[in-house]
Amino acid sequence: MQIHNLQDIFREIDELYLYLRKNNISFDSNGLPVLKKEMFLSEWPDLVIPFSQRKNRVVVDKKKTVLCFFDSDSKLYPRLTKVFEEIEEYRQYMGVVELDVTLTADMDEEWQKAIALLNRLFLAVLAVNGIKVIANTRAQGLIAYNETPSIPQGVMIASGFLGCDKINNYFDFSYLEKVMSLLPGKLIIYGKHDSKVEEQLDTMGISFRVYKDFHRLSKEVYHGRQ
Repeated sequence: MQIHNLQDIFREIDELYLYLRKNNISFDSNGLPVLKKEMFLSEWPDLVIPFSQRKNRVVVDKKKTVLCFFDSDSKLYPRLTKVFEEIEEYRQYMGVVELDVTLTADMDEEWQKAIALLNRLFLAVLAVNGIKVIANTRAQGLIAYNETPSIPQGVMIASGFLGCDKINNYFDFSYLEKVMSLLPGKLIIYGKHDSKVEEQLDTMGISFRVYKDFHRLSKEVYHGRQ
């Protein structure tokens, strides 16, 4: 099945929801699957790379590589419809970051919740199949999803900083609030550095690492081999 419209998305949500029910996953008051701490990756990876680039030669060791989905939606929707047939592919890697289908503040709130649920259901399907997972901070901006028990405290989370404006105001704590709502053990930042964000994280004692995005990393690697 391909996803073309809202109806297709809700059909996909129903399919994933039923699958998780059959695999004894419970759900919180917001309808999000409740994941256990042991389902999450605990060790830092050497490399974070988009699923679409997993076969690139910059991937030296799959068992030290985390797959992410900080990519265009056109590359993400097929992952939803093929999640069950691609389980063995994910097993080859160290872990997988939660799906990152686009959520923006100007979207209808109910639509945002549906996408957040879709992303989390996908993560849960991987988790129940023994694949180590990493939560994505994107959905934490939703009021109804803050402080949700769906994600346990002290686990590894990730954020994509591609295309994000840097914080120019020292009193802008919007990103920090997202992170603190999850109280993570470790934080992966995929993309560019943001000195003010990093200063805020340091102040709060959040352990984080910044991983270069694929395009910047591949340019450096290939340039170095020439």
